[in-house]
Amino acid sequence: MVAANADGRIIGWNHAAYRMFGARAEDMLGTEWWDIVPQEQREQARKAGANALTHGETTEFTFEARDHHGVSRRVAAIITPVDAPSGDRIGALAVIRDISNRVVLERRLAQQSKMAALGEMAGALSHHFNNILGGVVTSVDFALASKDPALVLRVLEKTAQALTRATGLVDNLLAFAEGGYRDANLGELGEVVIDLVRRTEERLRDSNIRFDVDVKPIPIIEVPRAAMLTVLSNLVDNAVEAMPGGGVLRISTDFNDQNVMVRVGDTGCGLDEETVTRIFEPFYSTKDRIASGHSLNRGLGLAVAHGILKVLHGSIHVMSAVGEGTEFEVRLPVARPVPSA
Repeated sequence: MVAANADGRIIGWNHAAYRMFGARAEDMLGTEWWDIVPQEQREQARKAGANALTHGETTEFTFEARDHHGVSRRVAAIITPVDAPSGDRIGALAVIRDISNRVVLERRLAQQSKMAALGEMAGALSHHFNNILGGVVTSVDFALASKDPALVLRVLEKTAQALTRATGLVDNLLAFAEGGYRDANLGELGEVVIDLVRRTEERLRDSNIRFDVDVKPIPIIEVPRAAMLTVLSNLVDNAVEAMPGGGVLRISTDFNDQNVMVRVGDTGCGLDEETVTRIFEPFYSTKDRIASGHSLNRGLGLAVAHGILKVLHGSIHVMSAVGEGTEFEVRLPVARPVPSA
């Protein structure tokens, strides 16, 4: 524990603080408490102290520190205000814990989750390719045993269709791996949204789905046109698939000082909490996890959307409740840096 007065100077330094930072109390008393924080995080430490002293707020942040053996540790500091019996704020107390083991365990758990997701993706991918290639092999064997030119022609046509499906699957995998930023044809986001609305209107013309549009003027943002249309089209596809019995499909735009938002919502079956946490995994299926039993997101659509937006320094968020519908929100920064490689 490290105690500081109203000026931010250390007035209390227990023995555990010595073991954690390798500095004795006599060397630390009277110094500014944020000196124990690495240089690049000292501004954050000052703000945490100011929040405690001025606003009475409790703040937590983490940083690296070397213990009395010189070993680097990850520590978490909780800064709380200290008030006198009169109610006057006289200082702040920093309770600092070594969380190195917790960080290691969290990384291991994340790695295990990643490997499990990769295993599921590999299994699903193998299943898709087995279906495609199995059909091709069987058809070719049948054609080789036949002397009928018309039959051979039909087999070649079916083989071409199967290989086109395989090519599309590989293209989606590349888009997922690379973020889909392979299209140099840039367009304006608002134009892309208008194009999406037109395509969706045509698609839903004879359906039992009502289409609500609320497209407001938004700041001009350049995006890879085909890639962004892929992102938004995938969201529309999922919304339509979630409403086999009909419903309402909503597309809207909005913005604030930081981001432009494009929202795609539906009044379909909705998703449970577990599905929401995993919906961007490749080939993850929501079968048996939603109210109607209808299956969504069997392929790479949402995973590709997530990858493309990550490259564009944007993000995608989902809000859903079983039986009430789902809304996806795409966010792109107003002042957007150059897309990463």
